[in-house]
Amino acid sequence: MKNFDIYKNALRLLAQSVDEDENADLAERAPYFIAAFCCEAAELDRAARLVLGIEGPEEFNEVCLALDEDFPLLPRFATVAAKYLAAMLVIEEDGDLSDKLYAMYCDGMSLIKEGLPALIEKIVHKKP
Repeated sequence: MKNFDIYKNALRLLAQSVDEDENADLAERAPYFIAAFCCEAAELDRAARLVLGIEGPEEFNEVCLALDEDFPLLPRFATVAAKYLAAMLVIEEDGDLSDKLYAMYCDGMSLIKEGLPALIEKIVHKKP
């Protein structure tokens, strides 16, 4: 899956055209928001990969992820990433819509987290 697929899904959530000529400003800002999402979701992605026994993710640029690059996280994060991206793209123009989309993003991240089994870790005993 490419970052462009996430961008297209975000535009669909916003009822916007995928045509670059109509939304050049959104296409220009999207790579930065996708990178921000990946930074926020990286820890949960690592936990999911550990549970599933999947390696990765490979290092990714934490500032900007070009739309033609592969999405660095597990595919299950793509839908949530689109909601996050849509919320960020309209945050200044339509605060109410942005808030609704951000709430959907938060719910999606919670569902992913709830879907992971608990991990057993060693408890460190420290003397007072």
